[in-house]
Amino acid sequence: MPKVNKDYINKKKTQILDAAFRIFQQKPLYEITMLDVIREAGISKGGIYRYFNDIDEVIIALINKKTAQNNYKHKIDQILTSKNTTEGIIEALFTFLGNYINESSSTLGKFQFELTVYLSNHPEKGEKFKSLLTEQENGQYLVGSLFNKIIEGVNKGEFEASFPLHDIFTYITTTIDGVVNKVVLQKCYGANEYSIDVIKIFKIISNSVLHMLAVK
Repeated sequence: MPKVNKDYINKKKTQILDAAFRIFQQKPLYEITMLDVIREAGISKGGIYRYFNDIDEVIIALINKKTAQNNYKHKIDQILTSKNTTEGIIEALFTFLGNYINESSSTLGKFQFELTVYLSNHPEKGEKFKSLLTEQENGQYLVGSLFNKIIEGVNKGEFEASFPLHDIFTYITTTIDGVVNKVVLQKCYGANEYSIDVIKIFKIISNSVLHMLAVK
């Protein structure tokens, strides 16, 4: 292959990933094939393999690209320093998460949902995806910050938890996962169930967590 510069390589990768995203908007992630991407991108079979070895690499690069475009760690840092009380920070984190899920369910939410299906059918690929994906870093940072603030509030005597913290944390993560799955099913697959007001749901979750923490 003739030597090409980095800008050319990045342009070609962008062309391929943009094509993959257009396909993703039309069919599930786990059904996308290399041939789909080749046709959509208007690139030759030999050409695409200069940039990606297989469809897994395309999927990983696509998810990482969209994650980078939606990075919100700096917004979490702003929340952590913008409120005077631990209770206020917890409420603000839940509010932010509700708004984010409401706005991103058709992209990153759909990615997460369909990737779970894909990896459940191909468990041998789990380690590969886990080592290369950055899509969970934002969520882990937010949840980690939330848990740390709860622990901090307990240690300061601001809270007197009515349940073990482990159980409260399990409640938070499973509830968030449940809401995300429900919203994705509705917005991306037209599930005929009652519509969810994500903002209101996260206000309820926030209130229930603070109630379990028995704010003093």
